[in-house]
Amino acid sequence: MIVGLHTIQRERFRRVCRCAALWLSFGIVGGERQLSATDADAFRENGYVLTRETLDSHRIISLAERLRGLLAEHGRRAFGENENEKEVRFTFAVHEIDPEVASFLGVAANVSSLWRAASELAGAKPSELCVLMDRGFSKDPGDKETHWHRDDEAISLPAVHPLIRTVHAWIPMRAMNKDSGTLQYLVGTHKRSFSWWMNMLASLWGWEFAWWSMCPIAQDDSMKMGDVAWHDGWMLHSASANTAAVVRDGYAVSFAYCATPGACGNAVAPMSKSDPTCKVAPRLFDAEWRARHREGENDYTKTAIEEPVAIQAGRFIWRSVFGAVGGLAVHYSATSLVPRCCGRREKEE
Repeated sequence: MIVGLHTIQRERFRRVCRCAALWLSFGIVGGERQLSATDADAFRENGYVLTRETLDSHRIISLAERLRGLLAEHGRRAFGENENEKEVRFTFAVHEIDPEVASFLGVAANVSSLWRAASELAGAKPSELCVLMDRGFSKDPGDKETHWHRDDEAISLPAVHPLIRTVHAWIPMRAMNKDSGTLQYLVGTHKRSFSWWMNMLASLWGWEFAWWSMCPIAQDDSMKMGDVAWHDGWMLHSASANTAAVVRDGYAVSFAYCATPGACGNAVAPMSKSDPTCKVAPRLFDAEWRARHREGENDYTKTAIEEPVAIQAGRFIWRSVFGAVGGLAVHYSATSLVPRCCGRREKEE
């Protein structure tokens, strides 16, 4: 009898251990990892960072199943130059379409894991952030590379207030590699100040020449459900072509804040306690444009951002002056310094 009781107790203990191990493994697989100081440092230095297991993978799997239908139904052809080509399908303000997406953002209390991570990378309090926009991006097999751009510049955010900053979260809706068309970055182009050498190149040939000459390209790879790719709104980035055989769905959330708290007025204040949308959002994405998007507007065109003519003219003049001075320096060396050096050698011999 006693032996039988001990056997039962041992079996119950084994069951408890198995259950505990199962729940622990569930928590590890589906749990969320806190951002580290290294993540924040890398983001500020490079302008991007890929954080692993940031979100509950089980929640993302559920969200992805729901989003596939939404993005397929509401996705609009974007940035197509030729009739049979496009870069991506674009779905704006997904949280307005589906309550589960709104719930995922944690919009009511501003305490979601995504929100906390964004505030850490921004170096701001969670209450100082607002949701500028959220979008769905679907790259079909064969879609070409998305053009290089800066998010803040593309929506003319600096014109609203020069101190408004943004942090963008790009969440994969399935596991993917580079061949799926993940984001790629021109590392360091988010910075507001550069070295004298970079400034010199830019003053002569323009910033694009300076960046492409000096900045390396990095691309997200081996992304799993629960990972998040972050980038600064001033980072020059694109998405590579989708050479995989499946649709690449991604969900992006953009958070805005003020570089100097309180200095941006009400632009980055939330609409209300229950609606964290930035008050500046309706100004950037007006009702007419949103209505056209909802009604099925396709073929969004690229926003060509060019330097003012005065800056281009000034750079041309400076380049001419620099070239002339350089030519005079070479001429002086050839006609004056070189003969002197040769004369000294002859005397010494």
